[in-house]
Amino acid sequence: MLKTILERALLAVISLLLTGMVCLMLWQVFTRYILATPAIYTEETLRFTMIWMALLGTAYCFGAQRHLSLEFMMHMTSGWVQKGLAVLNGLISIAFAAYTMLLGGWQASTQAMSQLSPIMQVPIGYVYLAVPVAAVLIIALVLMNILLILTGRMSPIYVPEETG
Repeated sequence: MLKTILERALLAVISLLLTGMVCLMLWQVFTRYILATPAIYTEETLRFTMIWMALLGTAYCFGAQRHLSLEFMMHMTSGWVQKGLAVLNGLISIAFAAYTMLLGGWQASTQAMSQLSPIMQVPIGYVYLAVPVAAVLIIALVLMNILLILTGRMSPIYVPEETG
């Protein structure tokens, strides 16, 4: 339940960011070619929005088990071995997210707060803050996945939903 709410909220935020990016891109093209006076803030805003969207999308993919992975070993096993491999994969993902993304991202973000972006004069630390935020989301979603796998309420292997 909480996992579904979190994933849907992530999708909503990612969709809003993408919609905003499309609008900014159209505005940039309009001001550049129609008004002949390009809006200078759009390129920087698009870059920062893309970073946030990509990292939040990464968190969503981890939660929905849609991230890139090598599944050949998972398909060669079954039962408790498959669950064990899924849990091991989740624990490795959590360790990476906690150490590299959360701690390293937080350190990078706090150190970059005094550095301002060239055009909008926004602290670059706010852009880097996307890394630890995504890490917290990844850790939470992967922990939920591990619990669901261990209780048998989720398959250790991603199974695409049938459409029709």
